[in-house]
Amino acid sequence: MSHLIQWDNEEKTVVFQQYTDNPVKDDLYYLAEKSATMLKSVLHTVHLIIDERTIKLTLTSTDIKFLEKNVPANQGAVVVLVNKNDMTYKKYVQDFGEKLAPNAFVETYFATTPEEARQFLQEHFDVHYP
Repeated sequence: MSHLIQWDNEEKTVVFQQYTDNPVKDDLYYLAEKSATMLKSVLHTVHLIIDERTIKLTLTSTDIKFLEKNVPANQGAVVVLVNKNDMTYKKYVQDFGEKLAPNAFVETYFATTPEEARQFLQEHFDVHYP
């Protein structure tokens, strides 16, 4: 497996997901399941930062429906890390995903670095980092 998933802050209000080395489509499925498990372990809203800068995923409708099925009720905003060159494509996928999976794609934002994503969550969702 070529991924990492962990709590991103001490309050457990953010989960950080990252594709590493040579990711494959199975990493997407594993991360969705593991993330859902982590979110269900707490009662408060949890936001996600998903680092997709090293992967070029082409999501099928089956993939999108799987993601929709695995969205916990307490999932908050999702900040996807992308390369600037991929921004147009990611926004297209976002628009398509909203139609098939409104819960999985409802509150998605884009950033280019983890620091930018964390700053956004702090400013807009009152997330705390030490």
